[in-house]
Amino acid sequence: MRIRIDGTYAELAYTIHKLRTILPVGSISPILPRYKRPHRWRVFINTAPKRGARKWIT
Repeated sequence: MRIRIDGTYAELAYTIHKLRTILPVGSISPILPRYKRPHRWRVFINTAPKRGARKWIT
């Protein structure tokens, strides 16, 4: 799953920290500035599948 987060630098840092405690994070993109919006940043987070999770067989 890919999650996009927009906000100030402090908001991004807080949200990334909280997401890492809840979800297994695969990768985090570089924090990029938003154009035409001062002091706003954007980051993409890719979550990884849980370790040892199996697919359901139906």
